[in-house]
Amino acid sequence: MDKKKRTLVIGGSIGATALAALVIVSVALANRPSALIVRGFVNTISDAKRIELFDVADDVANGGSIAVSANLDRLASDDVTVQAKLYTDLKDLKGAFEMTVAEDDEAVLQTRVIGTQDKLAFKCPELVDGAYGVNIKNLAKNLPGSIFDPDEETDYSLTDEQFEYFMNLKDTARNNANLERDLTNMNTKYRQLLIEKLVKYSEVGRSSKTLTIGGEKIRCTLISLSVDQEALALAVQDVIDYANNDKELEKMLFRLASNSSFYEDADDFVDEFYDALDDIEDNLDELKDEDIELTVDFYITSSGRRIAQIDMEIETDDDDIEISLVLGKNVATSKEMSLTAKDKSTKESYSVTYTVNEDSSRLYDAEIEIEEVSAITYSGWDNSKNKELDSEKQTIQIEWDKKSGDFKLEYEDEWEDEYAIKGNLLKKGDKYIFVLTNIKEEGENVPYVKSLELTVTIDRHDPVPNVGGRFTEVTRMDSREFKHLVEDIEDGVEDLWDEYFDRW
Repeated sequence: MDKKKRTLVIGGSIGATALAALVIVSVALANRPSALIVRGFVNTISDAKRIELFDVADDVANGGSIAVSANLDRLASDDVTVQAKLYTDLKDLKGAFEMTVAEDDEAVLQTRVIGTQDKLAFKCPELVDGAYGVNIKNLAKNLPGSIFDPDEETDYSLTDEQFEYFMNLKDTARNNANLERDLTNMNTKYRQLLIEKLVKYSEVGRSSKTLTIGGEKIRCTLISLSVDQEALALAVQDVIDYANNDKELEKMLFRLASNSSFYEDADDFVDEFYDALDDIEDNLDELKDEDIELTVDFYITSSGRRIAQIDMEIETDDDDIEISLVLGKNVATSKEMSLTAKDKSTKESYSVTYTVNEDSSRLYDAEIEIEEVSAITYSGWDNSKNKELDSEKQTIQIEWDKKSGDFKLEYEDEWEDEYAIKGNLLKKGDKYIFVLTNIKEEGENVPYVKSLELTVTIDRHDPVPNVGGRFTEVTRMDSREFKHLVEDIEDGVEDLWDEYFDRW
């Protein structure tokens, strides 16, 4: 073999060896306890998003609508119907609300409120002339010197905190792009970090286990973590150290505070978060002196790498608590899921169990059982203190014939309280339409329900209407104009109520 060929063979061998080593290392890393747990959470959360209820809710929140209509002729003084509709689009920061009140099919009130990250507009011809709104992009320019400026000391002046909030609203709205996605990624990062740190400082066990959940046998890899007080303190310290140096977390906190902190400066909100971390860190030395034993068992399916079950036990000087979360092989198709918490010393417990009897193209039949076991102390004939356990159960039964639309939800507890909701639920394309037909309480029909003709329509894809281009800018109104606007709305609503609902 000549030198050139020998070099190629040697090089190829080295390359093949390196590739094999890379594969072995990759498999080893992927099968580390922390990696298995993290992947189990990721896959399980991904499955949960495919559950029809959550999938529909996500679509509606990001470009759909919910509409409600009812016939109020049995409740009002005339034949009155009401229709209301809420549009939501979180991903594009848009939303709208519409409501129509009609008498004998003739509208007596039509109102619409539409908002985007740039504008907010209101229109109701029966109450006010024209449209009124706020251009969010111009708030920082229009608010100073307006009737809402605290320095102007008008009847409509905002507080300093409120004024500052609205002055920064333009930047807040702009920074909200992809907020939901970024928040999800941040939660994922810190969940993974906490798992890695707990595994790092724990005593880790690994074995195989077969579970039976909902009548199905599931082969699992069991990862057991045993954490004492010192290991727990070390794991928490690592997470705090990381958080204190995480600039992305600080930016995320500021974005969240800018949205929700109406009565508090966003910087103060962020400072309070880090002060809370400091307080936790200050107490870690005390934690090390406690007698704590935390055991967590993760059952990860051998097929698909999903979380089938998590068992946890927390033992301290005063308490011994067991918690069990059962999910099954795949939460999107699981026939049984449950959450149970039990105090081993008092025998008190609380559990919620969800059981699916059938979920096919024809029928959905499921049951939710809630059980609470509590300890009751009573005095004996000799004034001695005695304890006994008392169990209370509530059952919710749901049955939906997907072909005919017949829907029934029944509630029952051991005190013989019984309630039932009946209606017709049909899926038509992207829409779910529910018509309420009856409500029973203790076997008796609730009055007016059928005549109410209450209808709820959920549309997975229904674009938010556009904000009209022309409206009166509220921030440029003087006190007299704004007072008349408020009074016109209040008087109009009061007159409507007096005319149709005065008997209430």
